[in-house]
Parts: sequence; C-alpha cells; structure tokens
Amino acid sequence: MRKKPKAYSKNHSKTTDDFLFHKKYKVSIWASKTPYEDIPDEYFEETYSKNKARAQNSWSKNFKIRYFNPESLETNGSQQGLLDIKQVAGQCSYSTSFIDNLMSKAIKKNITEVSWLILIYEFEYSAKISGVESDEYVTLLGAFNYDDDADNLFELENQESESQELNPENP
Repeated sequence: MRKKPKAYSKNHSKTTDDFLFHKKYKVSIWASKTPYEDIPDEYFEETYSKNKARAQNSWSKNFKIRYFNPESLETNGSQQGLLDIKQVAGQCSYSTSFIDNLMSKAIKKNITEVSWLILIYEFEYSAKISGVESDEYVTLLGAFNYDDDADNLFELENQESESQELNPENP
C-alpha cells in the first residue's frame, strides 16, 4: 500500500527539495554563536533572480528555502564575541511585537547569547516541514508574529528614558 504524499498549504508549497514559506506578519529568526569572522564568505554570497526580487545563498539552500526576498532580510550582531540576544534582537525592526516570544524560545533552546541573528519578515519557516532546524552555523529559533507598526525595543527604551530625564515627575 502506497502512502499518501504530505499535503502542503499554499504558504508552504514544495518544489523538488525546496520550500516556500511566505506568510504576512510573520518573522522567522535564526541565531548563531559562531564568530562572524569564522564563517566563509560563500555562506552569505547571494545569487539573485533577473529582477533581483529573489535571492538564494548557501544558508538558504542548507535550510531548503527555495528563495527569499532580500528586502525582507535583516541581520544584526557582532563581528567578535557574543552579545545578549535581547540586545541584538531588540535593535531589529518591529522587535517590541515579538521580543517576549523570542526570549521564551531562546531560553528554552539555551541560546541567550549570540554572535548574530538572521531575520526574514513575511516568512514562516517550519523545521517540521523542511526537516532542517540547524546547520553548522545557525539554529532556527522559530517563526513569530510581528506588528509592522511596532517599534524597535531599544528605540522605545531610549525614548522612554529620555522622556523620564526631561520629566522626572512622570516615571
């Protein structure tokens, strides 16, 4: 008896061995503890579609991602050493909307210090579908909801502390 092929939603369509994970208001985040300088340049070198709307590199191939929109990709981190993940993620776009969920997942995975993060917006990566959760340089933390009206965590904290400095009576 033959098994039925797995069903894929329209957001997770499969072509050969690669997947599409596009989904509005989702951000997928990968973390690394590997020093940036120890990662070969080829890992990040992107090849683009003719109109440069789609890209692929060694990282995306390792995670069976058919392609990603380079405009939706954000990275942050340090050239040397490890930083607190909340600081690194908090400097990224819309971080106030997903930081609590990200921190919960990072603590569960024991990844509280990182050298850098990769974020792809409008993207809901699934290790269950692809079968890949990590490669030799990065580990998937998860896919999180985000609000495109939200601020960066550290921009918000800076604004609040500046406001308190100007109005010490209003804590």
